[in-house]
Amino acid sequence: MAREAANGETLDPRPAGLRCDPGRLVATLRRFEVSGEGTPESLERELARSSRCQEGRRGMRGQVTLRSLDRPGSYLHVSCWRSFGTLLGAIHAAPSCAELDRLTRLADVEPGQAVGVGLLGTAPTVADTAHAILVEALLDGDAARFELDFGALAGQFMHDTGFGGVLLLRSTTDPRAYLGLLWWTTAELCDEALGSARFATRHHRLHSTTTRLTIERAQATGPHPAG
Repeated sequence: MAREAANGETLDPRPAGLRCDPGRLVATLRRFEVSGEGTPESLERELARSSRCQEGRRGMRGQVTLRSLDRPGSYLHVSCWRSFGTLLGAIHAAPSCAELDRLTRLADVEPGQAVGVGLLGTAPTVADTAHAILVEALLDGDAARFELDFGALAGQFMHDTGFGGVLLLRSTTDPRAYLGLLWWTTAELCDEALGSARFATRHHRLHSTTTRLTIERAQATGPHPAG
């Protein structure tokens, strides 16, 4: 059943147990591929510096940097905000522009922006040692059906030991594009979930509404000393 927002607009139904008001969570997505004079170590230090600068800014709801375990030298930084206004104020500030200049000397950067459509847990409070599964999808079907299927996939793990949470984001520039993030406290628990029959069954269901669906393993990067 559709919901009605405070402004009178009709909102699509959301997956049971996977709730997030799009008006209350927006995110920047930045992908980094080490290049030029960069190394994984130098990029991680600069990403940590950038994250420290973001901490405490008005409207921030959380952030995480993830190191791909399947593509060496590839990173994803996700920062979540309460509104587009606070997001724009943060990324357009002079310090953010300077930080991005430093990062582009170390890596190729692919920016993105999204709204939250699903959330379990605090977005995104990911421990420094957490291991995650990234689910990227490009739709070829009904968005509500995909969101329900993703919610069913994630919901299977919500009571498991070591499960940290899940966040589902939908691109603001390409409404067909989604990014899902599920995380666990250890690599063993994450790998066990990824290799399970219940993950495989729900993963197969997601294929029915997508033209592209990729799964990637990642680890949250820990703090690095300033340098």
